[in-house]
Amino acid sequence: MNHAHEDDGREGERSQGSLTLTIWVDADSAPRDIRPLLLRRAVAHREYEGVVVDVRFVAVRAPADIPNSLLTLVDPGEGAADHEIEARSSPSDIVVTRDIPFAERIIAKGGHAINDRGEIFSSENIAQRRSLRDAMASLRELGIAPASPKGSHRDALDTKRFADGLERLVVRAVREKKRLR
Repeated sequence: MNHAHEDDGREGERSQGSLTLTIWVDADSAPRDIRPLLLRRAVAHREYEGVVVDVRFVAVRAPADIPNSLLTLVDPGEGAADHEIEARSSPSDIVVTRDIPFAERIIAKGGHAINDRGEIFSSENIAQRRSLRDAMASLRELGIAPASPKGSHRDALDTKRFADGLERLVVRAVREKKRLR
């Protein structure tokens, strides 16, 4: 059972002729330091060249810092938020994720992906990133490589890199959205 908030306003904007670009965020895994930046962007209702930029958070558990109006809740399950984002995202939309296979699927669908450190995944670099990720997973299974760090340290520079990368990606995605119109 999906608890999604279906009235997110996007359909009304589309029917009035304006375009909407959505930034999708898995709120369960997004680092806390980038949430305020994304929330400010959501509340600002920014528009680029006639394209409304929307921010939607998807989560299994409702984070206290995310307003319900910006949140889609999904039932627990392996990759539940990712599956919801993948189903609801449109070409040119942006997904914030560290998950390389998920980013690969979003890119194949015509979307964009960026990780929480500001690295933009693209059709040009995703296969190499996937290959490296798979090789490291194999080495970890064999006990040759150390376990992947779960709570890696983040600093203000990481947050700035994310903000800068996201801004570059929004500009690129807006131009693409307008061309696809």
